[in-house]
Amino acid sequence: MVGGKESNRGWNMLAWDWLCYPKGMGGLGFRDLRQFNMALLGRQVWRLIICKETLYYKVLSAKYFPDGDVFNPRSMDKPSFMWQSIAKAASILHAGFGWNVGNGRNIKIWHDN
Repeated sequence: MVGGKESNRGWNMLAWDWLCYPKGMGGLGFRDLRQFNMALLGRQVWRLIICKETLYYKVLSAKYFPDGDVFNPRSMDKPSFMWQSIAKAASILHAGFGWNVGNGRNIKIWHDN
Protein backbone atom coordinates (compact mmCIF):
# COMPACT_ATOMS: atom_id res chain seq x y z
CA MET A 1 0.00 0.00 0.00
CA VAL A 2 1.17 3.52 -0.65
CA GLY A 3 1.14 6.26 1.89
CA GLY A 4 2.02 6.78 5.48
CA LYS A 5 3.37 9.88 7.19
CA GLU A 6 4.79 12.70 5.12
CA SER A 7 8.27 11.93 6.41
CA ASN A 8 7.84 8.26 5.52
CA ARG A 9 6.82 8.31 1.87
CA GLY A 10 6.66 5.17 -0.21
CA TRP A 11 5.36 1.67 0.27
CA ASN A 12 4.13 0.36 3.59
CA MET A 13 3.88 -3.40 3.99
CA LEU A 14 0.52 -4.62 5.29
CA ALA A 15 -0.45 -8.16 6.24
CA TRP A 16 -2.59 -9.80 3.55
CA ASP A 17 -4.91 -11.26 6.20
CA TRP A 18 -5.61 -7.75 7.45
CA LEU A 19 -6.34 -6.50 3.92
CA CYS A 20 -8.93 -9.26 3.49
CA TYR A 21 -10.94 -8.20 6.55
CA PRO A 22 -14.28 -6.57 5.73
CA LYS A 23 -14.24 -2.78 5.67
CA GLY A 24 -16.51 -2.65 8.70
CA MET A 25 -13.86 -4.50 10.71
CA GLY A 26 -11.00 -2.19 9.76
CA GLY A 27 -9.75 -4.03 6.69
CA LEU A 28 -9.88 -3.04 3.06
CA GLY A 29 -12.37 -5.69 1.94
CA PHE A 30 -10.06 -7.51 -0.51
CA ARG A 31 -11.02 -11.04 -1.44
CA ASP A 32 -8.85 -13.90 -0.26
CA LEU A 33 -7.87 -15.20 -3.69
CA ARG A 34 -7.10 -18.74 -2.48
CA GLN A 35 -10.56 -19.09 -0.96
CA PHE A 36 -12.18 -17.49 -4.01
CA ASN A 37 -10.33 -19.87 -6.34
CA MET A 38 -11.35 -22.87 -4.24
CA ALA A 39 -14.98 -21.70 -4.34
CA LEU A 40 -14.87 -21.49 -8.14
CA LEU A 41 -13.28 -24.94 -8.36
CA GLY A 42 -15.94 -26.27 -6.00
CA ARG A 43 -18.53 -24.96 -8.42
CA GLN A 44 -16.89 -26.99 -11.20
CA VAL A 45 -17.05 -30.10 -9.01
CA TRP A 46 -20.74 -29.39 -8.42
CA ARG A 47 -21.26 -29.12 -12.19
CA LEU A 48 -19.60 -32.53 -12.62
CA ILE A 49 -21.98 -34.02 -10.05
CA ILE A 50 -25.18 -32.42 -11.38
CA CYS A 51 -24.73 -31.88 -15.16
CA LYS A 52 -23.88 -35.34 -16.46
CA GLU A 53 -25.11 -34.72 -20.01
CA THR A 54 -22.62 -31.95 -20.81
CA LEU A 55 -19.55 -32.28 -22.99
CA TYR A 56 -17.53 -31.02 -20.01
CA TYR A 57 -18.61 -34.02 -17.92
CA LYS A 58 -18.18 -36.53 -20.74
CA VAL A 59 -14.61 -35.47 -21.54
CA LEU A 60 -13.41 -35.35 -17.94
CA SER A 61 -15.18 -38.53 -16.87
CA ALA A 62 -13.79 -40.49 -19.82
CA LYS A 63 -10.25 -39.60 -18.83
CA TYR A 64 -10.25 -39.19 -15.05
CA PHE A 65 -13.24 -40.96 -13.48
CA PRO A 66 -14.74 -43.52 -15.89
CA ASP A 67 -16.90 -45.08 -13.16
CA GLY A 68 -18.79 -41.77 -12.85
CA ASP A 69 -17.66 -40.90 -9.31
CA VAL A 70 -15.75 -37.61 -9.25
CA PHE A 71 -14.69 -38.29 -5.64
CA ASN A 72 -12.88 -41.53 -6.55
CA PRO A 73 -10.90 -40.73 -9.70
CA ARG A 74 -8.54 -43.06 -11.48
CA SER A 75 -4.88 -42.77 -10.45
CA MET A 76 -2.73 -41.20 -13.16
CA ASP A 77 0.97 -40.47 -13.53
CA LYS A 78 0.62 -36.96 -14.91
CA PRO A 79 -2.88 -35.51 -14.72
CA SER A 80 -3.44 -32.02 -16.09
CA PHE A 81 -3.10 -29.01 -13.82
CA MET A 82 -6.80 -28.32 -14.31
CA TRP A 83 -7.74 -31.81 -13.12
CA GLN A 84 -5.35 -31.63 -10.16
CA SER A 85 -7.06 -28.42 -9.07
CA ILE A 86 -10.56 -29.86 -9.49
CA ALA A 87 -9.57 -33.05 -7.64
CA LYS A 88 -8.19 -31.02 -4.73
CA ALA A 89 -11.45 -29.07 -4.52
CA ALA A 90 -13.41 -32.34 -4.70
CA SER A 91 -11.45 -33.79 -1.78
CA ILE A 92 -12.09 -30.66 0.31
CA LEU A 93 -15.81 -30.80 -0.54
CA HIS A 94 -16.01 -34.51 0.19
CA ALA A 95 -14.44 -34.01 3.61
CA GLY A 96 -17.21 -31.53 4.47
CA PHE A 97 -20.15 -33.62 3.27
CA GLY A 98 -22.61 -35.27 5.63
CA TRP A 99 -25.51 -37.66 5.34
CA ASN A 100 -29.16 -36.78 5.21
CA VAL A 101 -30.59 -40.13 6.26
CA GLY A 102 -34.29 -39.57 5.58
CA ASN A 103 -36.12 -42.92 5.70
CA GLY A 104 -32.84 -44.89 5.40
CA ARG A 105 -33.78 -46.97 2.35
CA ASN A 106 -30.94 -45.76 0.12
CA ILE A 107 -28.07 -46.05 2.61
CA LYS A 108 -25.86 -49.13 2.47
CA ILE A 109 -24.32 -49.08 5.92
CA TRP A 110 -21.47 -51.48 5.04
CA HIS A 111 -20.45 -49.76 1.79
CA ASP A 112 -21.10 -46.05 2.25
CA ASN A 113 -18.80 -43.88 4.30
